[in-house]
Amino acid sequence: MVCLDNHFFMQRFHFADLDNDTNNVIVQNKVFINQLIKVLRVTPGFQLVLFSGEDNIDQIYEVVSVDKREITMKRVGHLETDSEIDFELNIIQAFPNKIEKIEYVLQKGTEIWVTGFYFFRSERSQKLNLSENKIERLERIITEATEQSGRSVIPKLIIEESLSLDACLENENILFHEELSDDAQKLKDLKLDYTKWINLFVWPEGWFSKDEVGIFEKSSFKKVYLWDRILRAETAWVVSGFFIIQNK
Repeated sequence: MVCLDNHFFMQRFHFADLDNDTNNVIVQNKVFINQLIKVLRVTPGFQLVLFSGEDNIDQIYEVVSVDKREITMKRVGHLETDSEIDFELNIIQAFPNKIEKIEYVLQKGTEIWVTGFYFFRSERSQKLNLSENKIERLERIITEATEQSGRSVIPKLIIEESLSLDACLENENILFHEELSDDAQKLKDLKLDYTKWINLFVWPEGWFSKDEVGIFEKSSFKKVYLWDRILRAETAWVVSGFFIIQNK
């Protein structure tokens, strides 16, 4: 029987089609087999965690047999986790100038419980070509961060050419602002309705245009001023997102 006390020290892997009633798993994926054999050096008796990415259940399996072409595992236990926040926290970000910045956002955002990532092209966004292969890589980064951080649900990734505010208007929308004006508030004073989606709108290099800010203001966005220091976009949302989660 598996020792559940050691559960969080086990390697975790996302299996999208995993059924919670599956007692035996035969792995034939060459990449996964290579990782288990050459990296983790698994042998019969080795235990690991598989999760579907859609619920809060970690299934614990034990390796039965190892072969270059397939690895057989049996389920020896399961554990219901408490690794997700109970509200929606989304990053809605204008395309940055480098794909590496998107990768950073996805990795760190997944670690701090962001539930959805939405990228769009703003007026001042740099040209950034996201091919299908690049998008697949971004999805792998989210999955690997979910595996590593102990989360149970895979965050959403949505990439759009333009931003539609129609789906946002009934939610809590936060626009980070560069000045502490009469209609802007400090992060520590922010009051939120956690029964709604909380959307953090993140600027591109060069900030949002005046027209875009005007649209946000007409849509009753909450303007939040962080502090006098100039923050990178990827720093601002990490600070504010973690604060919002911990402040609930």
